[in-house]
Amino acid sequence: MACRVRGDRRLVLKKWITYIRSQGRRYKKSSARRNPGSGKTTYLLNIAQTELERGIHPSMIGYFSFTRKAANEAKERAVAQFPDLNSEVDFPWYRTLHSLAYRCLGIGTKNMMTAEDYMAFAKEAGISVALEATDEEYAVRVDHPILNEINIARIRGEDLRTYYNRSRMEIEWFHFEFVERCYRHYKQSKGLMDFTDLLERLLEEPHRLPQLETVIIDEAQDLSRIQWNLVVALAQRCKQVYVAGDDDQACFNWAGADVKSFLNLSGEIKVLDQSYRVPAKIHALANNVVKRIRVRQPKTWKPRDTQGTVQYYNHFSQVDVSKGEWLIMASTNYMLNEMYYWLKSQGILFERNGQKSVSDIILTAVLGWEAIRKGKEVPFSVVKQIYKYLGSNCIKRGYKTLSGADPECMYTLKSLQENHGLTTDAIWHEALTKIGEDKRDYLVALLRRGTRLTGKTYVKLSTIHGAKGGEADNVLLLTDLSAKFAREYDRNADDIHRLFYVGLTRARESLHLVLPKNEQKGFRV
Repeated sequence: MACRVRGDRRLVLKKWITYIRSQGRRYKKSSARRNPGSGKTTYLLNIAQTELERGIHPSMIGYFSFTRKAANEAKERAVAQFPDLNSEVDFPWYRTLHSLAYRCLGIGTKNMMTAEDYMAFAKEAGISVALEATDEEYAVRVDHPILNEINIARIRGEDLRTYYNRSRMEIEWFHFEFVERCYRHYKQSKGLMDFTDLLERLLEEPHRLPQLETVIIDEAQDLSRIQWNLVVALAQRCKQVYVAGDDDQACFNWAGADVKSFLNLSGEIKVLDQSYRVPAKIHALANNVVKRIRVRQPKTWKPRDTQGTVQYYNHFSQVDVSKGEWLIMASTNYMLNEMYYWLKSQGILFERNGQKSVSDIILTAVLGWEAIRKGKEVPFSVVKQIYKYLGSNCIKRGYKTLSGADPECMYTLKSLQENHGLTTDAIWHEALTKIGEDKRDYLVALLRRGTRLTGKTYVKLSTIHGAKGGEADNVLLLTDLSAKFAREYDRNADDIHRLFYVGLTRARESLHLVLPKNEQKGFRV
């Protein structure tokens, strides 16, 4: 749903409206709610275009989304409408709220916790952490049960002890509090910040926020309480605010999203009630699921004018994913592991978490080798990758490092043989033997299938959370639940229903549902 915020039951937004009115600012009542595949991004970009056409400079428009990918997509589409404008200079406020804070505070990567900092802190605290990349290039995210819970308490604005008592964690308070104290001390002693610190610091210094004409907030159902506070601070410095999202697709509550703040927004509502993605049969199934959500904004929406298909299976291996475009999803990442190995055994190229099942480095070496075997020239960067994987019997001693090669030159098989120690012209899997045997066998299977190894990948593996905003002609959805989600299903089914509603509505043509191995630990479609 999308809405230009008019008021709210919370005191803070009532104050916000009073502030805007007291300044005599234009604040018309208007709003819209949206459904899956309903053209929400186009609707919001039309709002931005209308503002531009009435003379508002793009630097006075803020478009803030939950993910960097969505913010960049909005910027690209806006720039395409106005090709004479510069994407970086003229559209500075198309970004995430974290990126907004990073820019407004005027800090650099030297001020942020790095992977090395997290490892040093973990050693001091006596814990082990895993590191994850984020949407933003200037920050990393740490994965540890205690740190995760500490961060949720922070973004919800809750007292740590109160949050701990309510969360029923199987961690002793003294250990929980010790880790939090160590973490806070480490950051303070080094003068460093993490992702949440960015938002907290900017809220302490709201004068750093830009004064904009129009602010658009996308995917608002996934915002946390601290992000909502930042939206309020932005609104107090601008003339009009649009908020867009769909509470039925709020599937990040487990990570601190505050869907209640979104549901409490009031205003004149415009429903984007026509889905341009979901066909009738999938629409009917998704509607059955969404109606189970107890706390929601009622809304109706229409499917595409096509039937689509819904099919059920006992095991994913019964589904032929070798042709067409596929999005394969599960509620939890580890549930995709079996599918990962099965796809490899079938010789199918795919992506998981944005990474191809064959690394680009290996593909560069293999395709580069086959190119020079066919008499083509390749650049030095490709030759370097080829030499990295050449077997020791394929190159003369002392030539492995290419020390005498010119990085600016192009190379052929003949020139490498004459000047750089190459001794073979064998097919790639006989020459590039430093590629592991399993990877070589997989590549051979791909090539025998005639798989195109460059360009778009047509099979993607993702959690439902990770696929939010995505779509595909064919969707394969595993309905198993992790032990944690199965317990949550019994206590708070709304979050699980929202999660699978998102999964079901990614399909443009066909939906393939794999029934759970254990009915007691599966989603009931």
